[in-house]
Amino acid sequence: MKKTLLYNTERVHRQPPLNYEEITQNGEPFIRLEETLPACHLCELDKAWVSPYGIVFKNGRVVPESVYSMFVKNRNALTFFKKILLGKVRKVAGQCLVAHNAYYDNYYHWTLEALPRLYSVREAAPNLRLLIHEKTPAFVEEYLRFFRFQDIVRIKDDEVVRAEKLWLPMHTARGLTHREQAVRDMGEWLRTQAQVPNDLPADKRIFISREKARYRRAVNESDAYRIFAEHGYEKIHLEEMPLLEQIHLFAAADKVAGIHGAGFSNVLYAHQATLLTDIIHHQHPQDAFYNLACAIGTRYLRVECEGIGKETYCGTDDLRVDVKKLENLLNR
Repeated sequence: MKKTLLYNTERVHRQPPLNYEEITQNGEPFIRLEETLPACHLCELDKAWVSPYGIVFKNGRVVPESVYSMFVKNRNALTFFKKILLGKVRKVAGQCLVAHNAYYDNYYHWTLEALPRLYSVREAAPNLRLLIHEKTPAFVEEYLRFFRFQDIVRIKDDEVVRAEKLWLPMHTARGLTHREQAVRDMGEWLRTQAQVPNDLPADKRIFISREKARYRRAVNESDAYRIFAEHGYEKIHLEEMPLLEQIHLFAAADKVAGIHGAGFSNVLYAHQATLLTDIIHHQHPQDAFYNLACAIGTRYLRVECEGIGKETYCGTDDLRVDVKKLENLLNR
């Protein structure tokens, strides 16, 4: 396997959240003010097998560089053997590319984990055949148009692809964190692809609603939003908005707030923003949007809330916002 360096080892230094001393960090702290990101490479392989979920298999073993940091590295080997023995193989000639993981259909994981890998080889896209799962959400299709791949090969759930030549850009960082300069550069490139004017003023305050979500809602969102409305925020429902409109909206953002969810990924485009307010379950040790805020140079405020106990897992449980606490935090 040939490896070409994409990004050197990087030491990240982050500004603490505005209310860092008040954040619940049971056990090992999840807010990392400093972190080392290992070097990232483009791997090139001949005659490799690729799963619908972006895992690569060669010489009887899973290629570790293809495995997401939160997954077990060798768990997928049996699946490859089974599909190969059953003849569920599609051969694809030419130069192929794989750059997604099993969470590809989630807006956050696509935008901030798959897209940075695609961005790292964007100049070669017209000569590459992208390998991806056959079932892709509309937002994935909208993003793929920016890259102008030679071809897109859609892998069925019950098959594997046998790629003649394969490009495998590694994950650019561990799950839920970001290679900061790469994120800023990618955000600028995507704004350009979306034809966002360079002189767009940052005069919008955005509140991302989860009223229409299936889980992780605030049962008193309307009460919480009234506080934000008093500070000039406009409530939006991202599920009703095309991707280009989202990019333009967030490119004009001064402040962004809302209930914790994948919609915060659009802060990637809010390069002029001054504040991100993340309303989240107090037992949910999730640092993704703190890391993203730091990557684009935006202050981060974490508003921790009690869950209502509807779900066992705090990450999907609905929550109740302490409106008085929220008001005090915003008025500091």
